[in-house]
Amino acid sequence: MRFRLVLAASLLALAACQPTATPSEQPAAAAPAETAVAEAPAAGCAAMSEVMWGPIGPSDHPSYRIEAYANGSICEAAVVTLTIRARDGFPIYAWAGAAQHLFGLADQPDTAAMNKALAEWMDSSGIETTAALPPWDQTEGQPDRAEFPFMPAEWLDKATYEAMRAEKLHTYCFPQGMESLSCLVLRDGQVEEIGLQLFPG
Repeated sequence: MRFRLVLAASLLALAACQPTATPSEQPAAAAPAETAVAEAPAAGCAAMSEVMWGPIGPSDHPSYRIEAYANGSICEAAVVTLTIRARDGFPIYAWAGAAQHLFGLADQPDTAAMNKALAEWMDSSGIETTAALPPWDQTEGQPDRAEFPFMPAEWLDKATYEAMRAEKLHTYCFPQGMESLSCLVLRDGQVEEIGLQLFPG
């Protein structure tokens, strides 16, 4: 009996002297297998362009500014917005249309192409002042109507139209569809729509 007690005590003492495994010595768990994840292509269409417009002002606000943006899940479905801002930055005119219905902007495949197209779309008319507009008698519905006539807004009569031409007001025209430009004038700090210029569509 005494021999058994001595043997058990010896075994316990021996076990106490054995070093325990530290956490770093524990068997490492198998690392999960890495799965290849393909990077998704960038989604969406976001393009912008801007031009300065109107009379030159103070150095801190040199002129009015026209901004155009195209935004959408894809460029073919983008919405185009055009905003004219006064020298103080406040908007004085806003317009929006679907890119798919706008000359020069339809069917652009990606943002890079839309950026280029938007800059060209903003600078496509060549009409800088009302002096470049045709005489009243060559406008739509008049005796000497041109082949691709200017269509004055309903609020304009001959006297007002010709007076604006003589004033040489700052004018901005942009494609508002597939077959015409929408023309605006800057008068007394306000922007007014004065009509559509038809072009071969």
